[in-house]
Amino acid sequence: MASLRILRNSTLRVSHFLRLNGVVAIPQVTANAVGCRGYKRWMRPYLMELYHRRLQAGPEKERHRSEWSNWNYDAEVYAFGQRLGENFNDDTLRTIFINPSYIEKEEVRRKELGVGDDIIPLNLQDNEQLAHEGKKIASRYVKAFLRFSFPYVFEEGISAVHDFLLTEDILAYTGSQIGIKDLILTAEFPVAQDTLASTFLAVIGGLAKDQGITRAERFVNHFILPHLVGKDISELWYIENPMGLLVSILQAKGLAEPEPRVIRQSASETIMSLYWVAVYSDKKMLGKAPGETAIIAEEMAARDCLKRIMKITDDRAPLLLGPNAEGLRLDYDKANRSIYDILLPQINQRALS
Repeated sequence: MASLRILRNSTLRVSHFLRLNGVVAIPQVTANAVGCRGYKRWMRPYLMELYHRRLQAGPEKERHRSEWSNWNYDAEVYAFGQRLGENFNDDTLRTIFINPSYIEKEEVRRKELGVGDDIIPLNLQDNEQLAHEGKKIASRYVKAFLRFSFPYVFEEGISAVHDFLLTEDILAYTGSQIGIKDLILTAEFPVAQDTLASTFLAVIGGLAKDQGITRAERFVNHFILPHLVGKDISELWYIENPMGLLVSILQAKGLAEPEPRVIRQSASETIMSLYWVAVYSDKKMLGKAPGETAIIAEEMAARDCLKRIMKITDDRAPLLLGPNAEGLRLDYDKANRSIYDILLPQINQRALS
């Protein structure tokens, strides 16, 4: 029991003081009682035990979203179109997410149950045709946009960047980020990469079917082309012999052959050697680059020259994406100049000589 210190004839007026027989008293709490309220000794070892049991059990098995009680497929399919801000037809939207393997699985299950199409027709259509149309639209628009954005890049480079943007990994990643993974009706689980990619292309095809090709191309500009942000075009298109290509380009322009020179070097006798090589033609520097050896620096300098010729250096203007791409006049039939357009005359000239 806490001791009391008696204050007689006190003039203090404190509301929480105890009054005993008209005498003001202040309770003094001992040190052992301070900070003990709410402290539970069992909490720390209990949480540690739960943590170690979770580690022993391993990661939880991946489950489909439909296994949870708060799953409503119809509401999720409708919400998908609303999230994208696109007005899909209800039948088209459902067809987008039906993989051919799901129909095959349902047909096998119906045979096992003895339910034929004459009794209850299946009435399901897969997304294969929509995916085919979506791939054509995406490929056509991507190539036209790249030619418009990089008019000095050779057609081989345009094709390399186009193939990068339409790879299975890029399409599957983009599709999973917009929420199609949980909506796909397919036989396998987890959903395979090729299924994600084909379903994403089916979204493009379904959008073109309901809203028109212009709207589908706008979708491609918003979701596929942004993967080029921060990418070096010259790294997506690997050139086997950059110096040989540079020689052919300069000859086609009537310029002198390139002349590489070491302009700076540091610590050449150590493992931390550094060389700077510049490439000149007609006493004009075309490009420069560093390297661990003079040979590596020469190759990198040749690549830098090609980047400057094709105008894909790091200080180029940003791509026209999103609202900035509205109203672009793209030529879908015009192709950039090919490397063979440069090499073929030189090959014929050597053959005749």
